[in-house]
Amino acid sequence: MQNKSLLYRLMWLFKANIIISCMAIGGGYMIMPLMKKQFVEKGQIFTFDELIEMYAISQSAPGAIAINLSAITGYRVAGILGAILSCIAAVLPPLVIISIVATCYQQLINNHAINAALKGMMAAIAAIIIDVVIEMGKNVARTKEPLGLVTVAVIFFAAFVFDVNAILLIVSALVFYTIILNIQARGQK
Repeated sequence: MQNKSLLYRLMWLFKANIIISCMAIGGGYMIMPLMKKQFVEKGQIFTFDELIEMYAISQSAPGAIAINLSAITGYRVAGILGAILSCIAAVLPPLVIISIVATCYQQLINNHAINAALKGMMAAIAAIIIDVVIEMGKNVARTKEPLGLVTVAVIFFAAFVFDVNAILLIVSALVFYTIILNIQARGQK
């Protein structure tokens, strides 16, 4: 994609981010499979591993995951202009939809068909999130790093069986891996 003109890359980014934003009902976790389809499979701009790294960075930055990831991918494809245009494209559909819903709120809140459609969408979103988790788990398993696999299993068990606070799990994992990396660094000297 880098050998294409800047105008082509900007138009492609705008179209891709509009499509992703229109389809991303369910928040930041829905972005991953949509980004994978647009940027990895169709555009062949990034590898899935690169996209996962960008996704991790976008999760750690303040703000919405979708906007952060749009900015990162846009910057990687077309620089600052690509980041700005990607963010605009990511914000535009929700802004339009929210404006329409706000004007028709009273009519929509009591509509049984819309409520049924939203419940159906929740089931689909849950299935897609499970698919993303499985895909990311396969990626961790592919690295064959036993410590990573054990950490994932322990965190999952602690979160869902013992209902441990997510922030505590994140901080614990950061401390644990910092210690492990320091030990490994000392062992290589």
